[in-house]
Amino acid sequence: MSALEPMDIHDQVQAFADGELSPEEADTFRVHLGTCTQCQSDLEDILQLQALGGRLAEVEAKEAEVARPSQPGGMPSRDAAPSRAFRPAWSRRRNLVAAVALTGSLAAVLVLVVFRGPGLPGVESGQNVLALAPTRSLEARLSWDGASAHRPYGVLRSGDERPRELVPLRELAKLEEAGDLHGLATGHLLRGEGEQAAEYLQRAPASPDVDSDRAVVALTKGELEEALILLDGVLEKHPQHPEALWNRALVLRELGLDAVAADAFDAVAALREPGWAEEAKERAAALRRRLDGQRGTWDDAQKAGKALALEGTLIPEPLARSVPGSARNALNTALWAAPSAEAVKALLPLARLLDAHYGGDALERRVSHVASLDFKRRGPLAERFRQVLLGTFDASGLDAYARELAASEHSDILLGVLPLTGQLPARLPEYTKAAKAVGDPWLMLNAEREAARAEYARGDLAGAEARLLRALPECHAAKAAYRCGQMEYVLAHIYTEEHRLVEAREHAVAGLQVARQGQEWMQQSDLLMVLGNVARYRNAFALARAYLGEQAARDGRCAARRQVQEGLAAMQVFALHPKEAREELEHAPACDVPFFINGAFVQADLARLDPRPGDVEALRDGLRKLEASGLLRPGERVLATHVEGRAVIEREREAGRALLRQAIAEGNRLGSEDPVAWKARAYSYSSLILDAGRARDWAGALSLFAEESGAGTPERCELGVEVHDERTLVVARGPGGDLLGHYDASRRSPDFDVKKLVPEAMVGALKPCEHVRVFARYAVHGQAGLLPPELAWSYHTGAKRMAPAVTAPRPLVVHDVEAPASLNLPRLRGWELSGAASARRVELTGAAATPSRLLAELVDATEVEIHAHGLVNLGVSDASLLVMAPETDGRYALTAGEVRRQKLKGAPVVVLGACRAARTAPYLHAPWSLPIAFAEAGARAVLASPIDIPDAEAGPFFERVMERIRAGAPAAIALRDERMRALAARPDSWVKTVVVFE
Repeated sequence: MSALEPMDIHDQVQAFADGELSPEEADTFRVHLGTCTQCQSDLEDILQLQALGGRLAEVEAKEAEVARPSQPGGMPSRDAAPSRAFRPAWSRRRNLVAAVALTGSLAAVLVLVVFRGPGLPGVESGQNVLALAPTRSLEARLSWDGASAHRPYGVLRSGDERPRELVPLRELAKLEEAGDLHGLATGHLLRGEGEQAAEYLQRAPASPDVDSDRAVVALTKGELEEALILLDGVLEKHPQHPEALWNRALVLRELGLDAVAADAFDAVAALREPGWAEEAKERAAALRRRLDGQRGTWDDAQKAGKALALEGTLIPEPLARSVPGSARNALNTALWAAPSAEAVKALLPLARLLDAHYGGDALERRVSHVASLDFKRRGPLAERFRQVLLGTFDASGLDAYARELAASEHSDILLGVLPLTGQLPARLPEYTKAAKAVGDPWLMLNAEREAARAEYARGDLAGAEARLLRALPECHAAKAAYRCGQMEYVLAHIYTEEHRLVEAREHAVAGLQVARQGQEWMQQSDLLMVLGNVARYRNAFALARAYLGEQAARDGRCAARRQVQEGLAAMQVFALHPKEAREELEHAPACDVPFFINGAFVQADLARLDPRPGDVEALRDGLRKLEASGLLRPGERVLATHVEGRAVIEREREAGRALLRQAIAEGNRLGSEDPVAWKARAYSYSSLILDAGRARDWAGALSLFAEESGAGTPERCELGVEVHDERTLVVARGPGGDLLGHYDASRRSPDFDVKKLVPEAMVGALKPCEHVRVFARYAVHGQAGLLPPELAWSYHTGAKRMAPAVTAPRPLVVHDVEAPASLNLPRLRGWELSGAASARRVELTGAAATPSRLLAELVDATEVEIHAHGLVNLGVSDASLLVMAPETDGRYALTAGEVRRQKLKGAPVVVLGACRAARTAPYLHAPWSLPIAFAEAGARAVLASPIDIPDAEAGPFFERVMERIRAGAPAAIALRDERMRALAARPDSWVKTVVVFE
């Protein structure tokens, strides 16, 4: 081909690979390369062939050096043939196919080659460049310099391609040679190889850039919470880190939090980076357009519903289809307000449209039925309902109006009157009777929801839960999505208060999905609040801030905005940032009450952490107003008593102690069935214990530890530990009954080193003890390393249980479990059973070791060994869980909640030979873990570790411990003796982490 003949652009791939194109030609080809999949494939083949040729040339050169004579001094002969890297002399694609066939399997290995070509805009000359295409396939931003320049985002719409780019393999070779792990991770990310990228990033030196890219990997895997935690960590120290700001915006958008995602893109735009700023502005604007459209649609639906009821103006069909739940509510309201049969008949088009959406003809039949009624009688009743809607109804006539409706065939109007006039739950029986008379599932489901809300208000959370769980299947069968979303919200709220956070999140997410599909704006806001509180109680503060921030941006209601700010302030208190907590409260609006119960907690803590004149007086005044508002349920009234005592005890000790004792008494009266009252009880014990520590009343503090857990009076070899906010208390009785104590109020972070909590002098005083019983409160309970390994000690979990008198032991051993293949867990080694022979021993292995089978066999077991995988999966369980063989429905997890509900009649010693089995849920009011669940179910001792444990060593170690226990040694002593034997051989062994719960 002559120099004057234009070369087909597809045939330039070889020259591009060899760096023989001019800068202008290379730029043109690079643009073409970004969209030509064939050239991308050809280029990768050529580069691999070049690598193969280079490897062959090296081999040939070494062979030539051996074969040819050398000059003195070992130098090669001058007449030796010069070596040359193999270069194919073709560029046509048809020849490439034959060439690739020659490479065989070696080409799969030779993936690292050197490539040098013209640079990208914004990249310095000579710098490694990994991103060749003119567009990027990852939405996320990468921090490594060679791939950080802006390129427009562009992907295929086929949906069957993972985000990937052609990465110059030669550049990866240079990075490998230089040990640039971050650059290698970037290359693999661009190639769509997330797992390899994650491995390199894990090994790379820690930095904000690396953490931002780790978040990208998490984002690509759908691990949104992990990504958000990483990004918030970067931005906490580097608030203007551009890649972290961008990637955080993407995570927030993936969570469905469009308002805060748009704000995050605004923060990127404010940095004014070329390309990125413009794209950030466009993305923020698109998110806000979507939000405004959703909010506008919902607002229009509410206005149209009001116009339908008061003026008879039909809701436009597109709007009714967009927000069908609100449209159905509006149809009901219009039926109750319609002044004539003609006005009712005018509703038939809307009824038919909604019937088409929900299925059947129930609404058309109902409209026809109402139209057939006597409007000489119904008309005046409907007119009074219109007055209720307009707010002009004389409340003094409400009872007579309700009685008249109930006694007539027009009792359906009560279904509008009672909620609008605040008569629920007081007149719930009338409401329920009217709903049943109509027979519409939509209305009967609402009666069930109102009944559940009434039970919730009385503190009967179990009754409300059971009612809603019965009603939800009926709701889904009726396709009443709007009602189902309402029920999911109440259930999520109940589970949040009970600290059943996995279930709370499950129902809140389900409700939010329904609300989004139906474009129910206020339902979405309510459920976002629940999700924010669930995340806050899990100590997932990055996620909590995101949900609460979104809720605040969407919901202008005073109470909602107040609750958001109180939640944000509570997180600042937990982080021991009292000034920032006050700032959050200063942004909270003044509503009908000065604060809600969460805000009262914050105010009480600020009176101690950052005291200002008038704090306590303002708190007391606000609590009185909150009580008078009628908003508090029984458990919350107990909590209010605790909050006052919590604040007062710092300056009026006796008054504060009396209030806290009152809260404990009321909590005991309501019992654990009222989780809010039970929390108030726990918090009150904490305040009393810390008050005793502040007063150096070591005996009083230790007695309070024992009193709370139902243990006998401490006499010797007892240790109590409380870590709360800025305060730390450690108190002990030595072997002779002597008291020791340590109190400190100087903590400035919620983090602590458990191994340094107990002062050395106290450890020394406890060393002569045969066994130390530890009362640890909830941040410490279950952690390994509280006391040194040479001491025999255990966490106290409740009333002492004795081994039953049995004629024949009934051991239960779980091993060789067939975990679900989807979890991709390694098979644990086979287990050789030992111990005392017993014809009654039960073994669960393989596919038979299901959660239900294990729960059934636990009931009568006198000794339990579970050798299985342990996982921490907050999507399944708040605490760690055991991986069992799957049930027929796919369920494989044995959770702490399921164990606690069982009754272990044999009071067994339980060995949890699983990784992280002792991991405790992050609750502030109660310890919660698998070992505690077994103890509450009836186990007299539980052995477990909070870390990963080696499969090969775990079985033999635990078996030797069990042999000592069978010989009569208490569990803590048996563990200590076997632990010390193991540590003598390996001082760094994992056995130091095994904990006993007794």
